[in-house]
Amino acid sequence: MDETTPRIQLNTLDGSLWYNHRIEKLSQEELTEIKSLAGEFWWTDNDELIMLTTYFDGTYQCERRKKVWSYRNGTYANTVYKFVAATQTQMKDFESKLLAKFDALRIERLKQEADKISGILSDEYNILINSFKTMRNRMLIDTDWSQLADAPLSDDDKALYRAFRQYLRDMPEDPAWMSNDVFQVDFPITPKVYLQNDPNREVEYLSAPEHFQNQGALRVKFNLARVYKYLGVPGLAITDEEWNSKSYEELTADLNKYLSKINQDLEFKIQLKVIEDDRPADYGEETGQRTQPTIDEINDIT
Repeated sequence: MDETTPRIQLNTLDGSLWYNHRIEKLSQEELTEIKSLAGEFWWTDNDELIMLTTYFDGTYQCERRKKVWSYRNGTYANTVYKFVAATQTQMKDFESKLLAKFDALRIERLKQEADKISGILSDEYNILINSFKTMRNRMLIDTDWSQLADAPLSDDDKALYRAFRQYLRDMPEDPAWMSNDVFQVDFPITPKVYLQNDPNREVEYLSAPEHFQNQGALRVKFNLARVYKYLGVPGLAITDEEWNSKSYEELTADLNKYLSKINQDLEFKIQLKVIEDDRPADYGEETGQRTQPTIDEINDIT
């Protein structure tokens, strides 16, 4: 996120509250409520707030409209000016109130879309085992070219791909793999990612923990991210660093808090499904989407 990107914007002239490319329209009653929340420091009857924009870098821009007596014609006139007197603490306090208000307005709107959200969740959380084993097979197929005699690779690079492919071939012998415990199975990062991270090859490939990724966790996070983005509520906004450091259990718990506010029946839940060949006859109907990621997609999420 660019530090100069607007975080939230209030426009009292058209009654709009903007956050992350979404706009919620405010009723007169809601504007009056925000005026009360802002307090007289920001907004009075004679010195009205017109526009406030806060940014991720902690700065803000504010315009106000003040009634000024004109001795020339004996009437009041409105003068628009830039307001700069707020401290960082005062700005952050008001910003948090605006974010909370947008949060509440967005939840009310999402309540009207509960059926649509339910369908989105159905598409997103039936994910892993149906595509997990296919992922390994696809990674092998997508790297077949690396072992051709005329592959545009050095001998050392070909050796990296051989090691990558051998690890993939050995994965089905892992007890966790055989029991479909996908959250305990680590995939090797591709040679492409390894060379991006360690171009001088200082650490031998597949010899360190950072050379492996829990694709189950990554896939869940990928699907979670799409739901987070769709909901678009400030309370679910986190930085890239926070996203990478939080576990999928923490992210799911945060998401489900908001889903329950929209509708008690909504929940993001991981459904681990077995591949068709392993299903009993009475397994039931399959729902959701299957995915067969390419090697480039694997590189992107690793």
